[in-house]
Amino acid sequence: MKIHIHKQSTIPIYLQISNQIAQRIHSGLLLENEQLPSLRMLADELSISVLTIRKAYKWLEKTGYVWVKPGKGVFVLKKTNRAQQKKDSSNNWQQTLGINVVRSQYLMNKESVTYNFSKAVVYPRLLPNKFLAEETQKLLKEDASILTTYGSVQGDEELRIEISKHLFEFQKIRSTHENIIITSGVQQGIDLVAQAVLKPGDSVIVESPCYGGALDIFINKGIHIIPIEMDNEGIRSDLIEDVFHKFNPKLLYVNPSFQNPTGVSMSSDRRKELVELAERYNFFILEDDSFGDIYFEQSVRQPPIKYYDRDHHVIYIKGFSKTLAPGIRIAAMLAYGPIFDWLLAVKASMDVGSPLLTQKVILPFLRTDRMRNHVEKLRIALQLRRDRSVDILSTETNRLQFQIPNGGFNLWLSINKPKIDIFDLLKKANEKDISFLPGVACYNNKTNEPSFRISYSLVSEDELSIGLVELCKIINQY
Repeated sequence: MKIHIHKQSTIPIYLQISNQIAQRIHSGLLLENEQLPSLRMLADELSISVLTIRKAYKWLEKTGYVWVKPGKGVFVLKKTNRAQQKKDSSNNWQQTLGINVVRSQYLMNKESVTYNFSKAVVYPRLLPNKFLAEETQKLLKEDASILTTYGSVQGDEELRIEISKHLFEFQKIRSTHENIIITSGVQQGIDLVAQAVLKPGDSVIVESPCYGGALDIFINKGIHIIPIEMDNEGIRSDLIEDVFHKFNPKLLYVNPSFQNPTGVSMSSDRRKELVELAERYNFFILEDDSFGDIYFEQSVRQPPIKYYDRDHHVIYIKGFSKTLAPGIRIAAMLAYGPIFDWLLAVKASMDVGSPLLTQKVILPFLRTDRMRNHVEKLRIALQLRRDRSVDILSTETNRLQFQIPNGGFNLWLSINKPKIDIFDLLKKANEKDISFLPGVACYNNKTNEPSFRISYSLVSEDELSIGLVELCKIINQY
């Protein structure tokens, strides 16, 4: 029996095995009463433990695919509803083709819920919707051909000039618009770098836990991921040197300012150390600055890692979607040297240029004080939501541990006494119209992590209070 195992996947190996056997039963490749390989035979064939095979067979038995005859073996169970079986298996041939897509954090909460704590997105009423709508109408009225015009691969020149000024004013980064590429959000920027720099089997260092969307990209491209734990100052730079002697990774991906998912902000000393390591070992640092503008009063704002970069080791991505409007999907990527041309070539083959309309729409926002005023108000609103979340989670249950972030959109929560099946908890929360992001999405090699992320940014203040109180009740009753 040919079973494919993806050891880099977050899906447990026993589930990978049981799912593939279940697919064969659905498709008719395994017939009623047909005997499955013995535990020892399949374990030897796959070079894994007998215990893992036993766990896979137990899952198949529990879900009604097989039956166990003591002393004889495991057999395919007879199905009574053949019509439903045929319907379920009609597209199983596709399963044999999609071998590279092994995970996505975005599929963990597909259903729409009222109390949505799973997405790090801003509540729509806190964003400049009216202004952006008016600017869109004005642009279309003045020049409707903008809808029928391709944007340049590098991005609109006027926007790149304004972003260059913005980066200097707010991030203290000196840049030229010639070295900026406009991308359709930070996610596309990460994907571009992965395609330009990495090939299957190459190694990349990530924070642990890490932004799940970045993990999805690396895992699905067959990249070897090296997770390095974090402390209160960010990723532990003291552990990186040993990794380079062993694996020689090409890239370090970090989200240093109010990290997603933990909310930790990297210290300035740690940022400098990363640049020094990159210069010593000649690797790229991919800096994801999605949340750096959302700092709260007591926060000491740190310059980006790119600020300390003197030899062009840092590829810097600044996102504008989260603070302005998720629908515009705008980010700016800053890079120097040959990597810039590689990124531009990959982007040309990917989308032939980001949409021009959305790039033009945000120009007035960047050219005036509107951006500054908007972000200042947004910080206040999100700090109030953070404080309310901390108050509820601290008073309504004693089963959660967390640190209070000084910025960003997220709280990272760990459950204590006793351990809880996080997906079972999510199921119970969904039944009460509540969602959150399981911590499993933020690791590439942990499947029983009793942690989860709450984003306090997407719901209204009333929904925040009602949803978190109800979630605490579910945790207390578990």
